[in-house]
Amino acid sequence: MENVEDEGSVIPLITKEKYRSLTAEKKLFEGMIPKIDNAFSALDKGVGEVLIGHAKDILRNTTGETLGTLIKNG
Repeated sequence: MENVEDEGSVIPLITKEKYRSLTAEKKLFEGMIPKIDNAFSALDKGVGEVLIGHAKDILRNTTGETLGTLIKNG
């Protein structure tokens, strides 16, 4: 989320460029930095994409809509 007070401010997609920008703007909270670093490490090792979100949202999602933040190269 860009704003921890607003659950509707989930960032739908983070690329390495966006990650650098969010970090420079201090829009990422400490707990998210290791998660995103690990996501990019997995991408560097061949994983196609990583989704960070609440498990309940992933399990409930039957519409094909991405709920959470998708981490991708590019």
